[in-house]
Amino acid sequence: VVDSFVAGLVGDVAVPLAEPPAAPETTGFRCLVGGAPSFADLASELEDVQAAGRRLQEAAVGGRRLVFAALARLQRADLSGARAALEAAEARVNPLPVAAGCAAELWADRELRLRICDFAGFGQFAQSVICCRGLLTFLEKGVLTPEMPEFLRVGVEDVDDERYLVGTIDAARELERFAVNRGQVLDIRSIEICLATVQGLEQALMQFDFRNSEVRRRFDGVKYVVKKLETLAYEVDLARKRAALAPGGEDSIDGQDAEPPAKKAKVEVDAGPEGRKASAVDLRLLQSIKERYDHFDGLREQTLKRSRDVVKAAKNAIFALQRDDFRKADTMLGQCARDAGSIFKELVARSPSLRSGLFGSSLEELAEALAYRAFRRECRLLGRAELQEASGLPFSFSLPEYIGGIMDLTGEVGRHAVRSASRGRSASSDVELCLACVDAVHTGLQELPHLPGGLGKKMGPLKGTLTKIEGILYELALLSRGGLSVRAPAPTFNDGEGAADTHVDEGAG
Repeated sequence: VVDSFVAGLVGDVAVPLAEPPAAPETTGFRCLVGGAPSFADLASELEDVQAAGRRLQEAAVGGRRLVFAALARLQRADLSGARAALEAAEARVNPLPVAAGCAAELWADRELRLRICDFAGFGQFAQSVICCRGLLTFLEKGVLTPEMPEFLRVGVEDVDDERYLVGTIDAARELERFAVNRGQVLDIRSIEICLATVQGLEQALMQFDFRNSEVRRRFDGVKYVVKKLETLAYEVDLARKRAALAPGGEDSIDGQDAEPPAKKAKVEVDAGPEGRKASAVDLRLLQSIKERYDHFDGLREQTLKRSRDVVKAAKNAIFALQRDDFRKADTMLGQCARDAGSIFKELVARSPSLRSGLFGSSLEELAEALAYRAFRRECRLLGRAELQEASGLPFSFSLPEYIGGIMDLTGEVGRHAVRSASRGRSASSDVELCLACVDAVHTGLQELPHLPGGLGKKMGPLKGTLTKIEGILYELALLSRGGLSVRAPAPTFNDGEGAADTHVDEGAG
């Protein structure tokens, strides 16, 4: 069957003999002054972060499985087995630098440390451990809010606090499952304890002014847990009253209310610092978290407000460079550097998580403006160290900020190529320079193991810009080598004569 199919193709399809074409054109790729910068140092940093993140991810994923096993055992009253599984899970990541297996200087950088933990999904592991610890202490002592272990902290207070709150809310959801199981034996006392505890947690969390985040979404589900527990308490209480009306039902209900003396004694021993019984929800702990949360939220609002000025000034610098107004561009870039330096010193230096929002985007915009200035004035593509030196910032650009800036640069270079092409044949060298710049960025990015953050979405527009500039060079080649000449449309007269038209003459010089 295959031979007959091939024979049919040979008889019906005309295929030319194999012949290699000419080599790709390389004339325009030597236009950048100093050549294309090396991306080897960027690739090395990304590989180090990625390797550490993968090692920590492996430990965290295995630890989460053990935590889930511990939660299942807690729901089945196997407290000793749950405690052993929880300790094994915690041992996988304690201490964190050893679990990540990274160099000390890499872990000492809080921004890189946060990137490693985010890459590894460590936050989900930390939340699950807090959830399991919360359920364990609730079953043993009636306390839903345990202390956060030191080894779970990454050294960024707002990040650690959010993970603790999410883990505590997840523990409240576990109480819902526990209460349903206790409802099977009409244990109204345990259900009411769960209800009062979750209601207290809900009232405490209502004092927070949560922004739109993971904590806010989890908190919105607490009210449904309260509603479920209220329904359980009502239904179980009603069932107990019906059972009490049955013959012999009162004795059976009293038997269910009985609690082993050892368990009662254990609960009574757990007392707070001044001999008082501990609260089910540690309000002092939540109050300290709220104070830090409010303080961070104030810093975040100031950072957002002041970062808008940096973005605006950087965009104005780019617009000035597009109009060849280098003096204004230099003024705006100097203002950007001063504003960004003051924001970092007064606000962002206190928490690396403040850098990942609008402030990081403003630095990307600044990096783009600085790179575009160097391209227009010096015909160069700046490397990371050169861009840092040109910026005058008192702190360093992060790797995602530099990569995002030069990827955005290609869009401005593409606009410059389109505008230059309007000059016709004489613009070929300028367009080739634009192609060399965009191609250097595109080629350099292929050396990276991955693009950090959400920068992958910029690859499509970058490739489109590269293709567009190549198309412009093709059209200019037709004008300069193909014997074609384009004349502007003739003016349109009121009487309809001399209608606008575009004339293409063959054989023109």
